Amino acid sequence: MKNLLRLKKYLFRYKSKLLYGFVFIILANFFAIAAPRFIGNAIDVLESPFVMSDVLFNIGLYILFAALGSIFLFMVRQNIIVASRIIEFDLKNDYYAHLQTLSRDFYNKTSTGELIARGTNDLNAVRDFLGPGIMYSINTFFRLFFAIIAMLTISPVLTLLALLPAPFFSYAVYRIGRSIQKHTKSIQESYADITALLQENISGIRVIRNYTRESFETERFQKINETYFNKNLSLAKLQALFFAILTALLALSLIPVIWVGGINVVNGMMTIGDIAEFIIYVSMLSWPIISIGWVTNIIQKASSAQTRLNEIFDAKPDITDNLATAHLPENVRGEIEFRNISFHYPRNEKNVLSNISFTVEPGSKVAIVGATGSGKTSLVNLIPRFYDPQSGTILLDGRDIRTIPLTNLKQHVGFVPQTNFVFSDTIANNIDYGIATDSDHLDHIIEASRIANLYDDIMDFPDGFETMLGEKGINLSGGQKQRTCIARALAWKPEILILDDALSAVDTSTEAGIFEALLEKLPNTTLLLISHRISTVKNCDRIIVLKDGRIVETGSHEELLAKDSIYMELYTQQLLEDEIRSIS
Repeated sequence: MKNLLRLKKYLFRYKSKLLYGFVFIILANFFAIAAPRFIGNAIDVLESPFVMSDVLFNIGLYILFAALGSIFLFMVRQNIIVASRIIEFDLKNDYYAHLQTLSRDFYNKTSTGELIARGTNDLNAVRDFLGPGIMYSINTFFRLFFAIIAMLTISPVLTLLALLPAPFFSYAVYRIGRSIQKHTKSIQESYADITALLQENISGIRVIRNYTRESFETERFQKINETYFNKNLSLAKLQALFFAILTALLALSLIPVIWVGGINVVNGMMTIGDIAEFIIYVSMLSWPIISIGWVTNIIQKASSAQTRLNEIFDAKPDITDNLATAHLPENVRGEIEFRNISFHYPRNEKNVLSNISFTVEPGSKVAIVGATGSGKTSLVNLIPRFYDPQSGTILLDGRDIRTIPLTNLKQHVGFVPQTNFVFSDTIANNIDYGIATDSDHLDHIIEASRIANLYDDIMDFPDGFETMLGEKGINLSGGQKQRTCIARALAWKPEILILDDALSAVDTSTEAGIFEALLEKLPNTTLLLISHRISTVKNCDRIIVLKDGRIVETGSHEELLAKDSIYMELYTQQLLEDEIRSIS
């Protein structure tokens, strides 16, 4: 329950609506409880020679008070339920905004389906607590309060008899409520498993079909869904038992009331109108008392859901700005220096980079080559601070990058990763993703697409730059997706451009054309290029060769070929592969 206290800042934010709702709950229950008194009066009037006007008068007052109670109940919902929807809106915004701040390592260990489940199912459970949970909790308290007072004015003895099942009811709420919470948490975890599997299978549907694994994946989903179904069924049985016990206790409470009340009527101690009014009050207590079980269920669900949400909200980014950060100079030259850098990934103590030191001059073109797993991607990931090294320093224009605000640093670094991602949007919006806002933004898009050797391909589409891309760019080839991502990075006009094997899906002639355009159009941009093709990296000013996370060779293409080197082996191997392909 303590975890729900995290919601108090949202409740305080809309305290006026909640306060109005609180007042309306009091008024709604006051009029609802006052109304049966007029029914009792109307019945008592019928016992003696009655005047129809007296009966109609009491019935009219009953209708009036019942109508006022309904009106105020409507106002309750207009305030408390509406406030819960607004808080839900704020919670979803805060949840999404917080996800945007988290580091890469968080997403490496948390599945997409899990995050979707917490942002939908768990948030809905919390919203139920903030709306119906709060409303019916307060409503139950005042309904019981006013009803018991009204019952005491009729007969304290009957009131005591009617409340005899209360201790048994409290015990049932306590025991079954704890079981409901355990079941609810387990159900929410199973829902996250279903969401994760569904998201993964939809994303990988083409792979599933290529390998004819539809039956396997369907069976796997059915097993997880069956587990989810059985858990929900167990909870439903538990809730059914809960409500059955509550209903039985309420029904049993009427037996002594009718028995003793009937005796009192016979002895003249009570009127028929009194006993009728009292039974109405006992009946009116049925829903509030039963709703305690329902509200208990809502609270238990919300408590489990908020616990899961708190795990996300409590997650902190590994890399943040701090008091040491200072604003980046206006003119960034693009000089990069690595000083004795060693790095390993979280939860893995083995270094992937060890004692790395080198300098990249402003505007120079540097290639990084090496076998798979040599640490190339890890090295360039440190420049925009996707990760921080455990030791050593990285400098940008002589300044430690840890003293530069993250947003400012990334604005000067264009990064194209190995994995391409395009949005389900127009080609233009994909290239100009959140960058240009001025009137000549189309010129930026066209220029970037030309450098990326994408312009002619775009013009072949019927709608040109306004062509809508399918999910993950399904209507683009692999090479077109890579070049779209390159154009997106170029639209930033970055001082530093990092291409992490970003040309692997294009042919050698297209790759050479892109590289030539980069040299011509962006002569002052510092370029770090990771590639397995010697035909491309040979044109760079300098080539750094990595092996097992260490720099083993560095120099120009000609310098490295002049000695018996690892680079020479890579070059010879690629020449042989090219020759074999040409013969084939």
